[in-house]
Amino acid sequence: MIFYVILLILLLLFYNFYWKRRNLPPGPPPLPLIGNLHEIASDPPGYNIFQKWHAKYGKVCTYFISERPIISISDFKLIQELFVKDGDTFAGRTTLGKFNDFIREGEYGMVFIEGDMWKEHRRFALTVFRDLGMSKPIMEEKILLEQSYFFDMINEEISKNSGDTKSSKTAIGVNPIPMVEVTIANIINQMLFGISYHEKEEREKFTELKDLIAAHMRTGISPITLTAMEYPHLFKYLPFFRSHLKMYKNQYTKLTSYCFDQIQQHKEKIINKEIEEYSDFVDFYLKEMEKSNFKTFDERQLMNFLYDTFIAGQETTANTIIFGIIYSINFPEIQEKLHKELDTVIGSDRIINIKDKPNLIYTQAFINETLRMTNLLPQNLFHKNLKDVEIDGYLIKKGTTIIPQISCVLYNEEIFPEPYKFKPERFIDENKNLRKVEELVPFSIGKRQCLGESLARMELFLIISNFYNNYKVTSSEQLPSMNKIPGITIQPYPFTCNIEKRY
Repeated sequence: MIFYVILLILLLLFYNFYWKRRNLPPGPPPLPLIGNLHEIASDPPGYNIFQKWHAKYGKVCTYFISERPIISISDFKLIQELFVKDGDTFAGRTTLGKFNDFIREGEYGMVFIEGDMWKEHRRFALTVFRDLGMSKPIMEEKILLEQSYFFDMINEEISKNSGDTKSSKTAIGVNPIPMVEVTIANIINQMLFGISYHEKEEREKFTELKDLIAAHMRTGISPITLTAMEYPHLFKYLPFFRSHLKMYKNQYTKLTSYCFDQIQQHKEKIINKEIEEYSDFVDFYLKEMEKSNFKTFDERQLMNFLYDTFIAGQETTANTIIFGIIYSINFPEIQEKLHKELDTVIGSDRIINIKDKPNLIYTQAFINETLRMTNLLPQNLFHKNLKDVEIDGYLIKKGTTIIPQISCVLYNEEIFPEPYKFKPERFIDENKNLRKVEELVPFSIGKRQCLGESLARMELFLIISNFYNNYKVTSSEQLPSMNKIPGITIQPYPFTCNIEKRY
């Protein structure tokens, strides 16, 4: 009996530490079932461990999430060669285990679909977003309108602090996070649903939704969730894992219910002929459902597309702006340089628009450095190769999970010296022009590059430039933390600050 137990242990060790790794690039030895999740979780949000592995094993390395091997690419030139020059090969998408089956009950959405369905919906979405004005003057107007509501909220806080709107210029101990979040949500909501949250009661309702999204992002990256997601039909019977799976599923259900309710309201308006013209994504999609020859256009797909797009459009841009505020408070000399440029180029409290962008070099450099330092995805979204390929001398079989590890590129000290220091000047050349750095790829790269990049870049420029032109931010009680709450996308720790009018 003891002999067979020892033999079984030896076979398990042989399989885990040699057999399943034998044809893969080198990497850290995984533990059975959990893989290398314990190492990632030990140093959140994960930047350091990915850099450590690549420093030790090279530009291509393998780590495991549960029993799944992940081929991680950290060299930018190799990322370009694979994901840009051979983009079709790496346009596949992988989910953990039975994620789509267990959580979404099928292949739906935008982030985790592939093949013809992904091409059809990406093409359709880009067409609709262009029709809705993305990257056009009409979108600029919409962003600036929501920005005006953002400034109204700030000025309301200033008035509340002082009780005298005429003489007061400073709000003490303001929490800017919910104000930024609802502003960005209103922009993406207008595009998707044609709604916004301007009244106080509506903003409070949105806060509940945003808290749910934040919790969802944290639950989704939990080692317990990731392990259970590989084998949900097994782990759903184990109490500790079951609770995490149930929590993640419930969060997903609540968020998609929000999207489903919006769809039903649009359908009722169409039936009642209350819509004179199509003004948002749901309108266009429902119209496409009526005439489309593609069977993939249905309500369940729409619901999941909205879920993916709303969360992605909300989390990324809002958190980047919030971290920009955090960095500008921690480095007041940089904020002074921002104000100096704005005073020189703009010189008043007039609204800054896209036409001003070429003249605001330091502001653009500040935004670029904020994008780099924020580094929203410590672990990029999973791709897979759609055919056998050779990478760095290794034959990688079709269907293998592969990641362009963008976080390692953004913190590469050879590309960005002193990568953990906030230095906008790295994006300005000796002639004081904006320096183009091709390795600055916060929106990822290749065929699966962020669908809403142009919208996000417009939002970031207009909101950040106008915010610092109108206000100065300083610490209230203590400097806000530059650490990050781990999640699928990282999140800022709560903080308060003082906001002072500049005009």
